[in-house]
Amino acid sequence: MLTLQQVASAIIQRVEGRYDVCPRNVTELMLPEVDYESDVIRLKRSHIEKAGWRTILLIELPLTALQAANQWAADVRDVLPEPETADLYMFLMISGIAKDDAARIETDDRFCRKVVVRESEAAGDFLNRTFLAALDPAGDVETLSDPLVSALSALTKAHPWSAPHIAAWKAELLTNQNGADVVRVLTDSLSEDEVQS
Repeated sequence: MLTLQQVASAIIQRVEGRYDVCPRNVTELMLPEVDYESDVIRLKRSHIEKAGWRTILLIELPLTALQAANQWAADVRDVLPEPETADLYMFLMISGIAKDDAARIETDDRFCRKVVVRESEAAGDFLNRTFLAALDPAGDVETLSDPLVSALSALTKAHPWSAPHIAAWKAELLTNQNGADVVRVLTDSLSEDEVQS
């Protein structure tokens, strides 16, 4: 299972170029502490002057101490200025936790949004379940903002034989034709071998 230090390092690495990280010794807030291994990471969108801070509470504890984590989140929330209370997150590392228990904790959004590390989850997979999800494909803003391009890219990855058709299919999908006509044109563009695949 991931440790708190591994998750903290993965966060710092993932946010590079996307968020500024508030150094621990600069924070003007006197954030409460908790009696378990914990850390606080405050992030602010890079290059956006009026962006607000997002606060991530990291805590490693046994399931029996979950109430302490909730109390810590409530105490931190009381200290945060508005509207930063809406951007409070808790990433929990609870060894041996069952998937059902983890899901139950994540659905409880009192005080903050919670995400629980699963037993065999890698750091990247964990972060992809949070607001820190990887940009896929990395840095390609056009693809990120165009769901059709993203869908066609996923299709090409899943079915490499479709790659030569993607440009024509995209153009066809962007026409004003009705669905039946589009399907007919797309089907006609395939060879007999491709149709049987």
